[in-house]
Amino acid sequence: MRILIAGSSGLIGSALATSLERGGHEVRRLIRPTTVGDGIPWDPGEGTLDPAAFDGVDGVVNLGGRSIGDHRWSDREKHLLWESRIPSARLIAERMAAAPTRPGVLINASAVGYYGDQGDRVLTEADGPGSGFLAELTQAWEAATAPASAAGIRVVTLRSGIVLSDAGGAMGRLLAPFGPRWLSPYRWGLGGPVAGGKQYWSWISLEDEIRAIVHLLIGDVSGPVNLTSPAPATNREFVKALGRALHRPAVMPIPGFVIRIVLGSELAEAMVLDGQRVRPARLEAGGFEFRDTDLDRAMRTAVGR
Repeated sequence: MRILIAGSSGLIGSALATSLERGGHEVRRLIRPTTVGDGIPWDPGEGTLDPAAFDGVDGVVNLGGRSIGDHRWSDREKHLLWESRIPSARLIAERMAAAPTRPGVLINASAVGYYGDQGDRVLTEADGPGSGFLAELTQAWEAATAPASAAGIRVVTLRSGIVLSDAGGAMGRLLAPFGPRWLSPYRWGLGGPVAGGKQYWSWISLEDEIRAIVHLLIGDVSGPVNLTSPAPATNREFVKALGRALHRPAVMPIPGFVIRIVLGSELAEAMVLDGQRVRPARLEAGGFEFRDTDLDRAMRTAVGR
């Protein structure tokens, strides 16, 4: 296959590109004006993307977007998060629809934040959206792909959970909510369950995240797909597994108000204190076999222990 990737320099994008190339596939990369390296230039802010970029392309994967948890959610930060996702997804979908030879599939990133805070209720792709900024952002992100689906292109939206990797992404922020990684309370044995630890955190190993994306590229599924392990964990279970992987105790509770002070109330709620107990119903129904369903094993791999 020949696959075009937007966001190929991020945690998931770089791992996906490497996996596809190792599998004998050709990878093309969309790069923004400020990006150094080889690739096809585009500028979502200016609305520039040559339809010829899709010539001979079998599938497109859009993983681009400003990191959700790097900054407090001021009005300006929310605007930047929105503008880093919605216009770029819409531009890709419109240009794919207008291409002389259309790629067969568009895989577009999304997140389990779509469901909002749902407590311990088991959620599948059949469940509707929740409330709050992150739920609104993911809804708009998914809706931005409409021009591609209207043109008959198969569109898949990836509602990913916490991808287990200490190299970055959501878990990197969760490990080090106070800033640099060396300040992580969990690495110093000073961490524990957050705000009681009953909220569910849906997770997936980086390897299974990549394998699932490849599975969806070559399959026939369309619509939303939950990219989460079939074994979601409570925050308490999650941080206990993290402590075991780091060979550190994880028994010192972290009050919710501390996280709210550090991250700001809205980001703290969405990223840490809210819960989604998500099951990957469509992946399971499609025969996808997870390699990492044991949280302890997956966590040891994620932190390199």
